[in-house]
Amino acid sequence: MTLSITTIIVVTANGLTAVLAAALLMLVLWQAPRQRTNQLFALVMLTLGAYSVINALSRFVGEINMDPAPVFYLATMTYGAFVVAVFYFGSAYGSGHAPTVRAMRLIGGVLVVVQGVLLWSGQLMINIRPVAVQDGGYQGEFTPLGYFATGTVLAYLIATTIFLYRMPDERGRSLWPAPFLMICSAVSATLIWPRVPLPFSAVFLAAAAAWMGWRVLRYELFNPLAELHVQLAQKNAELEAASEMKTQFLTSMSHELRTPLNSIIGYSELVISGIYGALNDTQRDRLQKVIRNGHHLLSLINDVLDLSRIEAGRVVLDRRAVPIPALLENVLATIEPLAQRKGLTITREFAGAPAVHADEMRARQIVTNVVANAVKFTHEGSVTVRAFGSGSMVQIEVIDTGIGITSEQADLVFAEFHQADSSVTRRYEGTGLGLAITKKLVELHGGRIWLESAPGHGTTFFITLPAVSASAEKDDRTRSAA
Repeated sequence: MTLSITTIIVVTANGLTAVLAAALLMLVLWQAPRQRTNQLFALVMLTLGAYSVINALSRFVGEINMDPAPVFYLATMTYGAFVVAVFYFGSAYGSGHAPTVRAMRLIGGVLVVVQGVLLWSGQLMINIRPVAVQDGGYQGEFTPLGYFATGTVLAYLIATTIFLYRMPDERGRSLWPAPFLMICSAVSATLIWPRVPLPFSAVFLAAAAAWMGWRVLRYELFNPLAELHVQLAQKNAELEAASEMKTQFLTSMSHELRTPLNSIIGYSELVISGIYGALNDTQRDRLQKVIRNGHHLLSLINDVLDLSRIEAGRVVLDRRAVPIPALLENVLATIEPLAQRKGLTITREFAGAPAVHADEMRARQIVTNVVANAVKFTHEGSVTVRAFGSGSMVQIEVIDTGIGITSEQADLVFAEFHQADSSVTRRYEGTGLGLAITKKLVELHGGRIWLESAPGHGTTFFITLPAVSASAEKDDRTRSAA
């Protein structure tokens, strides 16, 4: 038997397609046979391999004295199942419960069943016969219903291509050329093959299989870990969006709350000053509590606003040379009265410490938060504030003789909305934002903050901030001269 060039091309293309389909089918089922996406891809490869084998066999039905009609019917049904399976597989990377996906899957299932029944009952294609000018080639005549069925399959392929092309998931989107190549295969089989014996349809189909195989390998669609990585990336994106919404909400609400609160505090101070008349002791005491709690609430709102600004990246540092001794003295002048009321001794060990290159307001906020924290948790003894140069950094240490904490509690100290004592009946007030803000501000300067502590033996906080370099001093002098 002499084979024509057309037959050789068709058999070769279909043979390669079948081998590729079998290899990919075994690969995905060997990697993760219970993974839903792998099962759908296996269905795609199974139908593609079956169609390729049947299509290649159809070239030789004359030589083995077979009726060509059943072979063509079987090949057509298998091809329809392959078309629908491609959508099932691709849509697995989209929203499996979306109305469009459910509708397309339902239509695909109906398409395969109804067309299979009509095909085998002879209502789609009749008069299947050999083509005299094509060695091993066969053709048939479409009924009007057959043309409609062919158009329906083509429309389904077009819809699959558009669906995959517009899919948000990068892996699913990468598959869209496969159904497009299948469209080219169907068009060439319908329009070119009956007129010119060029087997473009088999070549396009082989290209579609090769593309799907390449993308499966490229994105490791067969790998369950790849699926987990993609899900993790999606969750991270959702968390980032939620964090941004939270930050915007906190910023907006902080501004909205501060305005009426400032009014409450302001009017309360005016009343207590006697501008609206004399007050008795009880009235004065109650107003003082309103003012004290109002200032406390305002401080908490300011902390929330600070945190939201830092997380949103809206804090811009105005760096310049900041003398550490003057900065620490300024902070201690504010906090020392509270320490004296508790009977604590403040020890200073920072004379001669080098200047830091920092935003003065934020540096003061950093030190104030840490020193105030030390005084807050120390009931007797002392608080020592020390500073000295350490290479290119300035190290500040705040040492107290307070209650101390365990190493497990130390992990929570710099977390947002946490305190070492997180019980409902904790003795110490506060939202736990102070040290969280401090840590973010220190890191924004390029420094570090950490602590060493033990229960009953006090706590030492360590802060490093960049020291002033020669170039920074020059920039400061230039800015001051301007």
